[in-house]
Amino acid sequence: MQLVKNNPPIELQNAVQKLLKDFSPADLVLVGCSGGADSLALAWCTQVVGQRLDLKVGAVIIDHQLFTNSAAVAIKTNEQCIGLGLEPVIIKKVEVEKAHEGIEAAARVARYKAFEEVLSETNATALLLAHTQDDQAETILMRLSRGSGAKSLSGMQAVNGKYLRPFLHIRKKIVHESLKLINLEPWQDPANNDNQFLRVKVRNELMPKLIEILGDGAVNSLDKTSQLLRDDNQALEEIAQTYWNANSEVKTMGLDVVDIAKIPKAIRTRILKIAALEAGVIPGPMTFEHIEAMDSLVTNWHGQGNVDLPGFVHAQRSGGRIKFHSSKL
Repeated sequence: MQLVKNNPPIELQNAVQKLLKDFSPADLVLVGCSGGADSLALAWCTQVVGQRLDLKVGAVIIDHQLFTNSAAVAIKTNEQCIGLGLEPVIIKKVEVEKAHEGIEAAARVARYKAFEEVLSETNATALLLAHTQDDQAETILMRLSRGSGAKSLSGMQAVNGKYLRPFLHIRKKIVHESLKLINLEPWQDPANNDNQFLRVKVRNELMPKLIEILGDGAVNSLDKTSQLLRDDNQALEEIAQTYWNANSEVKTMGLDVVDIAKIPKAIRTRILKIAALEAGVIPGPMTFEHIEAMDSLVTNWHGQGNVDLPGFVHAQRSGGRIKFHSSKL
């Protein structure tokens, strides 16, 4: 039995339908639902659009077990999703392992691992996530503070494999206000007011100040900038990959220093990164400093030693070529 008869605002419906319109009838799509306002609105909207497109719509609720009543929150969210007409609704408990990156990063790793498990178990076509334009702007600001490059500043993608973010270019206030149409009470995550988390500081302190000084359009501008950077970064990465694919000898002989020194830095550093990854470098811990050090072997050579890279690999200039070797003893 569906809890409500009201339909979501057409802007939200159109955003969801845009990403689901090419799916086949009877495909199962899932919504990642925390019980918060964004994800409840997405669950409701996806169910309405799914009925129109003859899709099966379910939900995944991740219980991170990070606070004492997390199980009760998950159960209430389960009831709300069922009330909206979603089926199946799956609760997944996860263990969040402590990591040096912090609890937020560790929770994200655990959450996406659970998502992957559910996608495999249910053979779902897609999993929808409720990130909004405000979330995108916060992400860009945080990454700016870390000196991130074009790829990182591209932010989140509306479509990333099976993960879909229909609300990514819609303001959070529009999403939240939609719930007034059905009087559905969202869960208020206490972590959203805990200033030990960088995102909370950005959301509650930096974003309001940014809007106060630059106007409400600043959020949309940050989102647009990320989209432009994504296009630019994709083009540069495709050029770098084309070079790598067309020069098969570099995989065994290494990169010719004279040759790649002629290539613009934005492309050259991407070629060096491809070469490093192909040699077994771990991508996550590889930083801007690692890439700059590799590039200095090309452009600022003065006999320096190897560049140590994550994954027990080192880059070395030898015989006019940049080569990668295992540094394990």
